[in-house]
Amino acid sequence: MVKPKLPLMLMMLFFAGLQARAQENELDRIFQDQDLQSLIDRALQLNITAKVLPPGETPVWNSASSKLTLPGRAVAVRLVGDKLHIDVVFTPYQEPNGELVLVAQGQVWMAGAKEMRYFTTFKSVPVDAGEKVLFFPLGFTPNVNRGSTFTLQIEVEIFPYRKLLEKQKAAAEQKAAAEQKAAAEQKASPAE
Repeated sequence: MVKPKLPLMLMMLFFAGLQARAQENELDRIFQDQDLQSLIDRALQLNITAKVLPPGETPVWNSASSKLTLPGRAVAVRLVGDKLHIDVVFTPYQEPNGELVLVAQGQVWMAGAKEMRYFTTFKSVPVDAGEKVLFFPLGFTPNVNRGSTFTLQIEVEIFPYRKLLEKQKAAAEQKAAAEQKAAAEQKASPAE
């Protein structure tokens, strides 16, 4: 039977602790970097949800993702089916006055019985932060509530990333305060 040597184990734990502290200090230093702060201030988060909607029912298919980007940098979405291929590129722009503009470019390839059909769309829409923008790459039929028509809907929301970080930090602080309060109340209450 081999006994681990206590001094060796303690020394390994000590160095592991130093390394963890060094990494933590390195992360703190990185997040204090003014260039990174400038990027975080400019960054935008796009929340993108694609849905297939049958008439008058809940979605039969739903996919959601969040992408972080900078104004002027595109975020691509690709949907591929058996006889359908859709590429959508969303590019948010921020004007000098702070207003947001979303440019949506779509390309659709549909295989028919005898031919391949190609459609393209390009739309520029002014948006407010948090406002939902709906994009219908296959078009939108006014008769969606009749028959067996399905609609493909892509929903996009744009949020300033800095504000999302601040909300997450505030929520974490609230949760920690509530947990501390609950722990203090539990200690203060007499055991039954």
